[in-house]
Amino acid sequence: MEKQRDFAVDIIKFIAVFLIINSHADMMYPRMSILATGGAIGDCLFLFVSGYTIFLGKMQTFGNYYKRRINRIMPSVFAALAFIHIINYNPFINVCDFLGGEFIEAIMVYYVLLYIIRKYVVNHIKVVIVFVAVVTLVLYVFWFPYKYETSSMGLYGISTLFRWVPYFAFMLMGAYMGLKNEVTIKYSCKPWVNFVKMVGCLILFYGIQLIARMYPFVAPLQILTLIPLMGIVLYMYHWCKADFFKRVYMSSKGNKIILFVSGLCLESYLIQYNLFTDALN
Repeated sequence: MEKQRDFAVDIIKFIAVFLIINSHADMMYPRMSILATGGAIGDCLFLFVSGYTIFLGKMQTFGNYYKRRINRIMPSVFAALAFIHIINYNPFINVCDFLGGEFIEAIMVYYVLLYIIRKYVVNHIKVVIVFVAVVTLVLYVFWFPYKYETSSMGLYGISTLFRWVPYFAFMLMGAYMGLKNEVTIKYSCKPWVNFVKMVGCLILFYGIQLIARMYPFVAPLQILTLIPLMGIVLYMYHWCKADFFKRVYMSSKGNKIILFVSGLCLESYLIQYNLFTDALN
């Protein structure tokens, strides 16, 4: 059967753009700043898509592979950096800014790990995901709660570097789904079932965080939010395969809008802090 482009991936990126921007748009909600959210979900959607697409190409030498990643990421980083320093009139550039911030630094490390995984254990991605989950739990038990459990920023705060450990699992999940669909993409799904499951995961994701902030002694349980967060990403991916989204994607105007906005997913992340005030995920 003919291999097709998985339109759900582009739609996920389209959604991620708005979630990432909204998470720092607290100035748009002067009386309801809690609505300025979705950053963690947007980040994980972006990582899922990155993992999905990265294994679809032919295997290359590490040098060529990583050069392609740099050529894809760094021009956007430098363009965003120039934009940021022009609007802020800041003549100084620190190393972190020059490298695109912690998100870009994290995914550049992820790319190295993904190359190793593809070369040596590509048929055991599920095992690697379980390994990342175990490492996440161990680090959380012995390090994270004592520093951040009662922080208003919680597990997904802007200064919480711990999250970049479990976030790698989302990239791996995307890689697994990409490999699974590489030969032929089948667009059959139950959209309402996936939508209900996705909403259920959203309720759990935010519910656990809300309870943890209201009752500090429950805060260590926020690690459990990673389970519904993974459910949100997975069920959104399946939901976006619905015929409704396919019709919108295949229409002339819909296709142009979706591809244009989804193409700005990385750029939206890079400039979000300078367009809006900081907000909590």
